[in-house]
Amino acid sequence: MRRKVLILSCNTGGGHNSAAKAIKECFEEHGAECEIFDTLALFSKGVSDAVSKGHIFVYRHLPRLFGATYRFEENHNNKVLYYANASNADELYEYIIDNDFEIVIAVHVFAELTLTEIRKKFSPSFRAYFVATDYTCSPGVNMGNMDAFFIPIGLKADFAERGVPCDKIVESGIPVRKIFYEKGEKEAAKKSEGLDIKGKHILMMCGSMGAGPMEELTEALSSRLTDDVSLTVVCGNNRKLFDALQIYSGEKIRILGYSDRISSLMDASELLIGKPGGLSTSEALAKRLPMVCINAVPGCETRNIEFLTRKGYILSASEPEELAKMAMELVCDDIRLDHMKKLMERDLSKNAAEEIYSHINEVFERA
Repeated sequence: MRRKVLILSCNTGGGHNSAAKAIKECFEEHGAECEIFDTLALFSKGVSDAVSKGHIFVYRHLPRLFGATYRFEENHNNKVLYYANASNADELYEYIIDNDFEIVIAVHVFAELTLTEIRKKFSPSFRAYFVATDYTCSPGVNMGNMDAFFIPIGLKADFAERGVPCDKIVESGIPVRKIFYEKGEKEAAKKSEGLDIKGKHILMMCGSMGAGPMEELTEALSSRLTDDVSLTVVCGNNRKLFDALQIYSGEKIRILGYSDRISSLMDASELLIGKPGGLSTSEALAKRLPMVCINAVPGCETRNIEFLTRKGYILSASEPEELAKMAMELVCDDIRLDHMKKLMERDLSKNAAEEIYSHINEVFERA
């Protein structure tokens, strides 16, 4: 496919940008020319930065407010959400046309709604698509007018029930970068990461923002680790958390800040502890890495937990002590770990980015 593709993300956390990068990686391998664009920057860089910082603050410090707002949006087709994003339609349309983009892919509902207003006002010739990045039909998605909606496997009925046209739904999965489909040999990965090749390893991370009760979890795990189990904690961009956790750093516990070695760390691990973000869980699922998740931020992540636990891919707990106990029991239970991996293997054999590419390319080949 030698076409120009615009991938619209939003500067509201790392997950949407990770999905955008996965799509870009895949499409460029097939010969497309791709660009990732922050839709919030249409307001201004200042607005984009302010929304990003505000999102991070509420996410880290006011999770109940975040959850209450999300639940309200779930229960109401809030036109304010639509019109706020529709206000950027003229600017985005001009950018798309001036740069001759033939395909526009939104990985955030804000971008999807802006594209919908463009289609309403201008009837453009480019094709527009939405890619879900959580295991639920997020508020506002059903207000969009797209050529197709790429969603997680097993959720077609949920999206259709919320008003997404059934004939436009494609169960592709959530796109992650190709490296997460490449399963490294565990012993070699442990050696590469400086870990005991004979011991068990738990990886803990709570997204790029380092959200959730990470301090409490680290403390709870530190008192439970056995001689043959080690822990690596990845704090993401949360420098304050990184500094606070240094008191636990030692032979059995490593504290990292931002890391670009997540794929290798997953290969070296028997278990992942984290928050149930759509992208981080999808990366673990692609690696066939069992997870224990804490419901730290109500909202879409609650829906992720509901779906993933129902499928048997993860376990969940609401309190740090409970989660630490559950994690230690699971990491030593090879039979249960193997069962969880087999469920993932059975249900999740697709490379989502490739599925998205194949569907879109087929449409253009038929045209």
